[in-house]
Amino acid sequence: MKKVEIISMQQVDNYGSVLQAYSLKKMIEGLGFEVSFADIEKGENEELNLQCAERDVARNAARKNQKQRSYKKLLSRVRGKVVQIRMKKIFSEFRNSTGLDTSAADTQYDDCVIGSDEVFNCLQKVEWGFSQQLFGNVRNADNVITYAASCGFTRAEMLPEELKKAISEALGKLSAISVRDTNTARFIKNFSSKEFVYNLDPVAVGDFTAEIAQVKLENKLPARYCIIYAYSNRISSPEEIQAIRDYCSKRNLKMLAPFGEQEWIPLNKPLKPFELLRAFQEAECIITDTFHGTLFGAKFGKRLAIIIRESNRNKLGDLTRRLQIEDHVVTEISELSAVLDKNLDKAKIDKILGLEREKSLEYLKENL
Repeated sequence: MKKVEIISMQQVDNYGSVLQAYSLKKMIEGLGFEVSFADIEKGENEELNLQCAERDVARNAARKNQKQRSYKKLLSRVRGKVVQIRMKKIFSEFRNSTGLDTSAADTQYDDCVIGSDEVFNCLQKVEWGFSQQLFGNVRNADNVITYAASCGFTRAEMLPEELKKAISEALGKLSAISVRDTNTARFIKNFSSKEFVYNLDPVAVGDFTAEIAQVKLENKLPARYCIIYAYSNRISSPEEIQAIRDYCSKRNLKMLAPFGEQEWIPLNKPLKPFELLRAFQEAECIITDTFHGTLFGAKFGKRLAIIIRESNRNKLGDLTRRLQIEDHVVTEISELSAVLDKNLDKAKIDKILGLEREKSLEYLKENL
C-alpha cells in the first residue's frame, strides 16, 4: 500500500483545523492509501522567520490593543482560561483517537499532500516561522502536491523580495497545485507558471454522516438555541451584540458560543468536534464571521447569517460565491433579522457540494 503524508494545521486547537485534516485523511484513505501526518518543519532562514513575525505583529497591533481593553473584567478572563483548558483537552483527545498525530519525521513517503487550510499564509507569528516545506520543499516524499491550500490574507505585494524568491523556489517542486480561493490563485500566479485547480475545503466535500450519527446531545444543549461562532470576543461592537440579543430574545432562543468565548454570552459550551457538527444541525440558526463557521452553517445548518467585514472579506466573499449563499451575507448589522429569517436552500447547496466532492476525489486520484 502506498504511503501518503499530509502537512497541515491539525495541531491548531480549532474545530476547522482538525476537521479539515480529518476529512482530507478520510478521503485519501478511501482511495486506498495509508495516511500519516508530518510536523511542520521550522524555517532554516532566521532572517525570513523574523520578517514574517514582524509583519504579523504590525498587522495585529490594533487588534491586540482592542483585545486588552475588552479583557478588563477579571471574571471574563478566568472563565476564558477555564474554557481554553477544556478545549485543549478536547482537541488533544480528538487527534489521538482519529490518527491526526504526527509520525516519525524520517519516514519516506510515496506522496505528500500540503493542505488544506492556510498553509500558504506566511505572514503569521508562528513557531515554525517561514517554512519552505509548506510551499513544496518536502524532503521525505517522492511526489508533492497541494490540496485546497490558502494564503489567507497574505498577498504577494506584502512580501519582501527574499521571501518571494524562497516561495517561488519551493513551489517549483510541486507536481500539482490545488487552491481554495481566488486570493490564493492570484498569489500563485505571482510565483509559478504552473496550472492550478480550485477545490473546496475538505470539510465542505467530506462525508461526516457516520460520525454525526453516533453523537448524542441529550441534556447537553438547550431545546432551542442560536449558535454564535466566532473567535474569542471578535463579535464585540455594541450594535452587533444588541442585534443578536434582540433577534434571539424575540424568538425565545438561547445564545450559544461553542467555539470562541464571547464575554456577553453566558452559555459557552465546549463540544467535541463531531458534537459540534450535530449541534449545527439542531440549531435554529447560526451567526458567524469565520470561514469554517460559514462552511459548518451552510452544510449542516437551517438558517445562517455570515457577518462580512474588511478583515474577512477575501475568504468569506469567495466562499459564499462558490456555495451560492450570498443571500445569507450580512454587511450591515441592521440586516441580521431579515437574513436569519431565510431558510438555506439545502438542495442547491448539497448539489454544489456533491459536484465539488467528485472534483476533489478526481484531483486526488489523478495526482497521487
